[in-house]
Amino acid sequence: MLLVDSLRTPEHSRLVGKVPSSMSPERTPELFDSWASSYDYYIEIGKDSFPFLGYDNVLNRIVEIANPKPGMKILDVGIGTGFLAQRFLEFDCEIWGIDYSSRMLDEAKKKVPDAYLLHLDVRSEWPDELRFDFDRIVSAYTLHHLRLDVKLETIRRMAEELLQYEGFIIIADISFPTIEAREQAKEQLGSEWDDDEYYWAAEEIEIEELQIRYEQVSKFGGIYVITK
Repeated sequence: MLLVDSLRTPEHSRLVGKVPSSMSPERTPELFDSWASSYDYYIEIGKDSFPFLGYDNVLNRIVEIANPKPGMKILDVGIGTGFLAQRFLEFDCEIWGIDYSSRMLDEAKKKVPDAYLLHLDVRSEWPDELRFDFDRIVSAYTLHHLRLDVKLETIRRMAEELLQYEGFIIIADISFPTIEAREQAKEQLGSEWDDDEYYWAAEEIEIEELQIRYEQVSKFGGIYVITK
């Protein structure tokens, strides 16, 4: 499969399920690999501007909503360099992480060395290693790379196939309460706005048989809490 060394080290030679038509063609694994070593730096210097304004507050709010307890199984979708996952370390949770970029996983391993890390495209079928009933599935600033229909299908598959019945999914991303608010932000931000991304509008997010609650945490960051 994708992992060696007791599922804790990403294997670099292969990525499951490349489906480029549902993601901007520029967003290749190689691009994310090239960002990995400097990603933390650019997050840090960008916390006062779009798109990462209020970044720490958003991530802290995810943990607050998750209400982690010792022994909980937490899956971080798009773990990146581990910014979010490391916030769960003090709660003695079992941390799993998946990412599109093997180099991002290398960086994440430095922050969460005991996490189980998988090199995986979320649009592909889940490998057997992920067939757990996770207590919480979390994701931060990842799914805006996917088209709306692919976002919704990915969330549905996570809820149906990976989440335990009383668990829930918490997704934070670049998001706005309405389509109109998103359009206003696009106009105000001008050249800072990235037309190759698929930023969220909460009024578009509806999935049959799932309950979805939305909370705007910062000017550009919102959180979706999704339960069965």
